[in-house]
Amino acid sequence: MRMIDRRLEIDILATRRPAPSLFDRVRNATYRFARVWQNRRLINRLSELDDHQLLDMGLCRSDVREVMTSSFFSDAGLHLTIAARERARRHLRGGRAD
Repeated sequence: MRMIDRRLEIDILATRRPAPSLFDRVRNATYRFARVWQNRRLINRLSELDDHQLLDMGLCRSDVREVMTSSFFSDAGLHLTIAARERARRHLRGGRAD
């Protein structure tokens, strides 16, 4: 066996991970649920801000409304981040800021 063959075997073995136990899966699901719940609570607080405060963050009222009516387990923070970045990109190109 050549040295390169041995090296490939080590790399392959290093990438394998044992399957998570039932406890790990339940714990991870609980953490995800808690994070989603906390994000929803924070988004509800965003809806209390006025339009100027939302615009300072790069958001508009329709972005917050859209996220609040989306699926519970969708990543609301990611959606708002993308919306704010797209609005900033349009603004820099001279487009309308909504």
